Amino acid sequence: MSQPKLDENGEFLVKDSKSINLLIGVIMIAIFFISQFVGDYGWSNFLMGTGLFLVPGAVAISRARRNTVIMRINKTGFYYGTQLIAGWDLFYDARVHDRMGVGNFRDNFVLDFRYYSEDRALIYTRSIPLTNTQDKAEEEVIQAIQFFCDAGRSVEPALKQDNLHQ
Repeated sequence: MSQPKLDENGEFLVKDSKSINLLIGVIMIAIFFISQFVGDYGWSNFLMGTGLFLVPGAVAISRARRNTVIMRINKTGFYYGTQLIAGWDLFYDARVHDRMGVGNFRDNFVLDFRYYSEDRALIYTRSIPLTNTQDKAEEEVIQAIQFFCDAGRSVEPALKQDNLHQ
C-alpha cells in the first residue's frame, strides 16, 4: 500500500469512486436492456427487472456524477459528510475492524472514531461504515488520521488497527 501524500495545511478526502460506481451502473443498465430485448416475458418481469437492475444502475451512475465527499480529515479535525465529529483536542482513538454478524460472510469494515465529550467525562464512539466504492483504503484513512492528529495537537494519539481478516 502506498503512503498517501499528506500536507499539513491540506485535506485528506475520502469520496465515492467515480469509476467503480460508473462501472456498476453501466453493467446493471446493460443487463436490464439486454434482458428486455432478448425475450418478451410480460409486465411482471419488466417491473421486476426495473427494480433489480434499472433503478440501482441509475442510482450508481448518479452517485458517480455527484462524487460526494464521505470523510474529510484536516488539521481542524475529522468530518463525516459535512459535520465535524471532533477536533483533535477531543480525539481519543480510531480503529478499523470487520463487524461480523451471525451468518454474515461479507466484509463489513467499520471505522470506530472515539472522542471525548467537551468536559472529558465521557468517550463517544462514532461508527462509520467503510464501503467498497470508496476511493481510499482503510489503511490510508488511519494514516491520515494519525498525520493530521499529530499536526493538530502536540499529544501523541492512541491509534489502533485490528487485524482486518479475523
